[in-house]
Amino acid sequence: MAHPAINHDPSSVNLRTLTAHAEWIPSVTTVEVAQAVLARKNIDFVAVLEGPRLIGACTRRDLAQQLGSRYGFALNARQPVSMFLTRASLKVSTATPITEVFKAATARDPLEFYDDVLLVEPDGRYVGMIPMRALVRLQTEFLLRNNAQLEASRDEIAEKNLAMEKDLLMAREVQLAMLPPAHAPFSAGGLTLRLAHRYQPAGSMSGDFYDVLRLSDDVAGILVCDVMGHGARSALVTAMVRAMLEELRPFAADPGVLLTRLNRNLGRILHQTGSLIFVTAAYAVINLGSRRLRYAQAGHPTPLCWDASARAVRKVACPAEIAGPALGLIDTFTYTTVEEDFNPGDRLVLFTDGVTEAANPADEEFGAERLEREVERGAGLPLNDSVQALLNEVGKFCAGAPFSDDVCVIAAELT
Repeated sequence: MAHPAINHDPSSVNLRTLTAHAEWIPSVTTVEVAQAVLARKNIDFVAVLEGPRLIGACTRRDLAQQLGSRYGFALNARQPVSMFLTRASLKVSTATPITEVFKAATARDPLEFYDDVLLVEPDGRYVGMIPMRALVRLQTEFLLRNNAQLEASRDEIAEKNLAMEKDLLMAREVQLAMLPPAHAPFSAGGLTLRLAHRYQPAGSMSGDFYDVLRLSDDVAGILVCDVMGHGARSALVTAMVRAMLEELRPFAADPGVLLTRLNRNLGRILHQTGSLIFVTAAYAVINLGSRRLRYAQAGHPTPLCWDASARAVRKVACPAEIAGPALGLIDTFTYTTVEEDFNPGDRLVLFTDGVTEAANPADEEFGAERLEREVERGAGLPLNDSVQALLNEVGKFCAGAPFSDDVCVIAAELT
């Protein structure tokens, strides 16, 4: 049967209910008489008082040893029992928390581990003896009850985790559904703009985002964003960017204007969160009729361009003094649009830093130089194959380990 003390929480255990007896003897009691009292009461420990003051305890075991040794009875039988108190009796107050009693009792020397514990009132008055076996039993019952509660909590947490995983799975499906499908080529004046992309989130939800805007039959807008971090919060911000992008479509022909307005709208919301959240972005507009590329950048890695006439890879012409800060940091910043030629055979590759920062087992990053080499190596492949080959090389570099950050690559080629 469980001890009545465990009907309460450990912090409310009444130590008085744990006492087995309250026997005591005066300190002047002789050893012979004390031994007789212990035998008659059939107890192993008895408190020793000097007047009203508790001075310790003596044990049947110790007194028997003193009387049973050679000449022991003759030497010790008439000695006061106060001369043979246990070496280190443990005394606790009725106000002591049961957890502290457990700690003090189990910290004793192994030879004294099973000695009874003396219980006193806060003013020092003797209350009784608590058998160590009662403390052991009580602690065991507490542990069993705690284990049962822990198991119940574990089941509850597992159930909540399962529900959360289902919610995240649905959120992931919604996020993927928000991404643009495979786009039909843009065609005008005998020219065709083809697009290819790869998107690989590091977790169940991603902070990377891309979109392709059909501004007209011969003008395409390509946006790549990277929200700081990843997970549910980042995914929520990507959904906000997507919604704002639809509202700002009338300004999408000018990359600088689009990023300026997107930054202003996004900053007003993000600043209200009280947390540092920002979004890097790269936005390019390709006009087939004029064969021109217009571009603006907000704290994002500069895209690469395969120049077909020069047979070389270079960065899009976006000087550091023109490239702006990430979206959501400075509401009043005005982003600048830069322009350059984009001729048949040229390719544009936009990407997030999950590509360049992918690391191998030696913690070495893939880096910008390797990326440029892979873009150059893939220039002779069909566009879609070149993007896949690029990600394959990044995967090989990482020795097959999962990417630590979201990865997004989108490429465009004019033919």
